[in-house]
Amino acid sequence: MTEAYAGRTGPDYDRLIDTLADTCAGDDPAAPARLFAAPHFAVPGRLTG
Repeated sequence: MTEAYAGRTGPDYDRLIDTLADTCAGDDPAAPARLFAAPHFAVPGRLTG
């Protein structure tokens, strides 16, 4: 987010954040799991052990 606040991101990043927000606001409880399987949102293995 620091880069976004500093104006160093572009429209692709904005769309990515919009996708995240739409997914979280949606009614599909499986959608976040599918989203977090995508490379941009994947949780690093060192955090999930």
